[in-house]
Amino acid sequence: MKFHYISPSILPSQTANSVHVVMQCAALIRAGAHVTLFAKRAVADQGEFGQAFRKAYGVEYLQRIVTYFSESNRGENLRIAFLALAHLLRGPWPDAILSRNLYAAFVIGVLLRRPLIFETHQLETGVRKPIQSAIMTRPWVTTLVISNKLLEYIEKHHGKKPNRSLVLHDAAPDGIEPISPDKRRSVLTQTTPLATGKWEAVCGYFGHLYSGRGIEIIEAMAVARPSVLFLIYGGNEGDVQARSAANSLQNLYYMGHIPHPEAQKVMGAVDVLLMPYQESVSIGVTGHDTAKWMSPMKMFEYMASGVPLIASDLPVLCEVLQDGENALLVPPNNTKAWISALDRLLGDENLAKTVGTRAHNDYKENYTWNQRASRILESARAL
Repeated sequence: MKFHYISPSILPSQTANSVHVVMQCAALIRAGAHVTLFAKRAVADQGEFGQAFRKAYGVEYLQRIVTYFSESNRGENLRIAFLALAHLLRGPWPDAILSRNLYAAFVIGVLLRRPLIFETHQLETGVRKPIQSAIMTRPWVTTLVISNKLLEYIEKHHGKKPNRSLVLHDAAPDGIEPISPDKRRSVLTQTTPLATGKWEAVCGYFGHLYSGRGIEIIEAMAVARPSVLFLIYGGNEGDVQARSAANSLQNLYYMGHIPHPEAQKVMGAVDVLLMPYQESVSIGVTGHDTAKWMSPMKMFEYMASGVPLIASDLPVLCEVLQDGENALLVPPNNTKAWISALDRLLGDENLAKTVGTRAHNDYKENYTWNQRASRILESARAL
């Protein structure tokens, strides 16, 4: 199957949407599709692009990536849409198209009336709202969303249902295997010398430092448990510097961004993983709050690691996580509950092992990129 994927992404970059796009395209290729990906290029020199791509995502350069480069950030989605449409109109038309790019999806699905998988991760507002509504109501368009809650909110937001819909949560790369608990610390210290010492345990957080990510909860946990090391990975340079400057704790460190493959290795080498999303979660874009319908990739990568996870008991996360089964779930802003959950895991080796093992098994059975790719191709053939 000749498959075109039209992204909203800059490659390579630290954004979650770029990781999602690359991992999904790689899985589509493994499933047998011949994929052409359209995106903006962050590297001016085309010759350096492949190396930067592999370093950022830990996957081989994809079959075909069509990109443009510009130092300007204006109109990125529109320019990616024009780039893709120019290739499409020159033909031949591919067997299937998936667009996470709103403008390309509108032209293909509404104006050209072509079969399309339209993947959306948010509720559009302003002038983009009627565009989203028009796309999702066409009979030849399948609207792909990342959670049942998002589908529910889309229906309320537009006062109508998508003509066809498909719910596929995010995923993690195939083949991740847990590190034995007794070997985690030695693996961790190879990349993180800070973990050397007589720490009772090491807790890890991976992700941005935007509002609503629960960083204040982790800081409070560090104050309450000085014998536990807390490592916070991710965040843009300015946020990391600001947080580090304000931090006086000797058991909490802001580690900054590390490449995706390295992050996955470190996830598997800590003792407890933290996901303290709050009831309002920013993605770094004004006006976008994803707490009610998100499907965070790091949740599935956490699960894949086999390391026990403590997470907020937000309704959308409960589509995947079950308290006491594959995670410990606690109220988002109840610091005492977070500390208590940590104490439970550190004090009960069997509970920690059971929770981590169940999470890993759930990942293998339901939440790999390969499984998601198979469902997408199945849906594409049905259009």
